[in-house]
Amino acid sequence: MDDGPLVVDTDLLIDFLRGRGAGADAVEGWLRAARLRVTAVTAYELRLGADFLRRETPITRLIVDRTLPLDLAAALKAGAVATALRARGTPIGVRDTLIGGICLRFGLPLATRNVAHFSRVEGLVLADLAA
Repeated sequence: MDDGPLVVDTDLLIDFLRGRGAGADAVEGWLRAARLRVTAVTAYELRLGADFLRRETPITRLIVDRTLPLDLAAALKAGAVATALRARGTPIGVRDTLIGGICLRFGLPLATRNVAHFSRVEGLVLADLAA
């Protein structure tokens, strides 16, 4: 894995915000190296989270200027992903499909513990948590 930007999934960001779990140290390293990006879908998921009301400022600081949009190109990529997964009988849910589409649109790898879902997305590169 190179030293370029990567998209970090919600599960790892929650680890970081809680200060524990597999993602905490990895996210801290990616932040220090200015590699961390998030998707607009992840921003939405963090806002929905119960911890948001107690941690709004740290979450906002974490995602500001690092959020990739769900633009038309990403939406079309996600639609193609959803169609392919549905045809194989292996859908992964709307949010994960949108995250995958955004990663594909921007050509960035995804760091996540949810390998079971995201490994189904053709062309999506999954980042090593130790990278």
